[in-house]
Amino acid sequence: MKLKELRDEINSIDDQLLNLLQKRAEISKKVGSLKADSGAEVHVPHREHQILNRLKKQNHGIYPENSIEKIWTEIFNASRGVQTPNRVAFLGPQGSFGHTASLSFFGVHAEMIPITPQVDIFTEVETERADFGVVAIQNSVFGTVRDVLERFQHTSLNICAEIFQPIQHNLISKSQIPEVQRIYSHSQSFAQCRLWLTKFMKSVEQVEVVSTSEAAQRAANEPNSAAIASKLASEIYEVPVLVASIMDEPNNTTRFLVIGEQIVGKSGYDCTSIFFAVEDKVGALYEVLEVLEKHDLSLSYIESLPSKTKSWEYIFFADIEGHIDDDNVNSVIEHLEKICRDVRILGSYPRGTK
Repeated sequence: MKLKELRDEINSIDDQLLNLLQKRAEISKKVGSLKADSGAEVHVPHREHQILNRLKKQNHGIYPENSIEKIWTEIFNASRGVQTPNRVAFLGPQGSFGHTASLSFFGVHAEMIPITPQVDIFTEVETERADFGVVAIQNSVFGTVRDVLERFQHTSLNICAEIFQPIQHNLISKSQIPEVQRIYSHSQSFAQCRLWLTKFMKSVEQVEVVSTSEAAQRAANEPNSAAIASKLASEIYEVPVLVASIMDEPNNTTRFLVIGEQIVGKSGYDCTSIFFAVEDKVGALYEVLEVLEKHDLSLSYIESLPSKTKSWEYIFFADIEGHIDDDNVNSVIEHLEKICRDVRILGSYPRGTK
């Protein structure tokens, strides 16, 4: 078969794909109307995960599994766009890694609302000025985001989903490297790029600002300035990337949680987040771990926080594998309620892709 014939065949397949996507969008629009009439949620994360899992099981061809996920994620985002676009609050300004994570999950059709500081994202959703919020909870290099974790103690919102966002730091500037006299960025970004900066820009002044987005804005407006910022910030503020991926740790990743009023159903690959407070006695935490072991469940994450009600008393934030509607998870929660001073479920939700 000649090259032209192969290309004609690809063109024909592309035409069919486009027609099918248009049909899918029309059906999604009808689904959106039915949801609006019944008051149902537009965004249903567990339904999307069920579709992805089904497609992955059916994928016996040469298409990579991660590509299948990326393609259908965009299809989901576009489908939501023809229904009722979500209002999503994230840590601003525009171009932050929270903005990047929000776009990757909700898509370009969602209404993005930049909020500062991050804990105020909770208030934005609680007062219904936003449908969902996206908050950073953990970083693979710097650990837990304490103020966000503490804010979970004082909200009725649920965790609806999680996003694992790779953190790629780039040197961006309108000037060439020899012309750069100062670099703007957040303190954490400077810390995460220390080795590269020491090696290649040791004599250049480093100026700390409140966010990488502000750094990008300054690099856009000030001659002979550069910033360490995201690719999205580079695009939004029209500052070219001089050097990509200058971070010391190439696998640097931040875990974001999606918060909202929604209670999410089972996807088959879920996580349940809880707060629990143990009694003030020897072996209290061990009892909790023993309950998990008995039900063949493991903790994927646990963090302690001062209770703020009594000196040296702590509460724990934990992630349990599984969904609250799973029999073994539900049994664990019932058992913990008997041996702990307090247990609160923050949400069950589909696990994100790392």
